[in-house]
Amino acid sequence: MKPAATSKEEILAACRELIHRQGGTALNVREVAAACGISVGTVYNYFGSKADLVGVAVESVWYDIFRCTDDGSAFATTQDCVRWLFELLAYGNAQYPGFFTLHSAIFVNQDRPEGKVRMQKAWEHIMEMLCKVLRQDPLIRPGVFCDAFTPEQFADILFSLILAAQLRGQYSADTVLQLVDRMLY
Repeated sequence: MKPAATSKEEILAACRELIHRQGGTALNVREVAAACGISVGTVYNYFGSKADLVGVAVESVWYDIFRCTDDGSAFATTQDCVRWLFELLAYGNAQYPGFFTLHSAIFVNQDRPEGKVRMQKAWEHIMEMLCKVLRQDPLIRPGVFCDAFTPEQFADILFSLILAAQLRGQYSADTVLQLVDRMLY
């Protein structure tokens, strides 16, 4: 056994590895403890329950997938941001096969408010970034946005399309980029 000095981040790294190799349904406290070389009690020193462990592990996966927690200022155009989001979703699917479907099944379809909150935090970050890019994109033609059609509304449409493509396992940004071109430029 390792000493009890194992960090919370080391435990989460083990969780991400287990999710990568076996999927999230296999995530349990005993397996996490074994992967870390620590006792089950040590895991519970960091996480009060299995639900807490799974919730924080899922959040950790979301942050790994969207590891470039950029605020949108690094993207010159909306097209750059959309391409980046599709690349990260493709990475997430490759690194954590079935994670997006699993996450939906575990947290959205069940009454698990902590999982919904964690997922919502990740989605809000993406939406804020999309809105910032839309407000700063120098290629957007004047007059596209108004009180009746705001950058926030278009970001919501883009994000919905990106999620729908991900659920279908389509990681090409081409169709969404065509929409961006036709609507904004």
